[in-house]
Amino acid sequence: MRRGAPLLAAALALALPTASPAREPAPARTPAQVGGPPAAADAAAAYFTDTELIDQDGRPRRFYTDLLRGREVLIHFIFTSCKGACPTMTANLARVQALLGKRAGKEIAILTITVDPVNDTPKVLKQFAAKFNAGEGWRFLTGTPQNVETVLGRLGGLTQKPEEHTSTLLIGDTKTGMWLKTTATERPETIVHLVDDINDAP
Repeated sequence: MRRGAPLLAAALALALPTASPAREPAPARTPAQVGGPPAAADAAAAYFTDTELIDQDGRPRRFYTDLLRGREVLIHFIFTSCKGACPTMTANLARVQALLGKRAGKEIAILTITVDPVNDTPKVLKQFAAKFNAGEGWRFLTGTPQNVETVLGRLGGLTQKPEEHTSTLLIGDTKTGMWLKTTATERPETIVHLVDDINDAP
């Protein structure tokens, strides 16, 4: 019950809205070569872009080069004034972070991107991250509205109103170009299993 696809097909799939937070059946897929040819990496860089975002420490981060390239990543969307699902999703990913242990921040990055960049400044995101004991390698990201909109558009996370944002969790291996979609409230053990098996044949 997951979706996987080679790099460009996955990138195009990510731009499509998810109909529901439930995980979707997986179509047939052909795993990309581990490490991928240079052309695949160039295509990934071109698709995801090096749009500048700012992390919770106020540091500029180029989206593809600094945050995605060469890593497995978990990506989800929140806004800090949310009274609904955002704290639940973030707390769930904190449990995922604990299960990943030392791999979190080294082999695997967690990226939390705000859908409300006007109000979610780096300082606000840092306070929000502290509530969930976010460790090394977990980046809470904001930026100019235009830059955040660009990145959200590439990930299928654009929304007209912050409270209408998706609960999708994107799991990707940028070394192979394989991507899966699930929900950020999925059981932590299941999320870790998806991370571990992302490149396995269905």
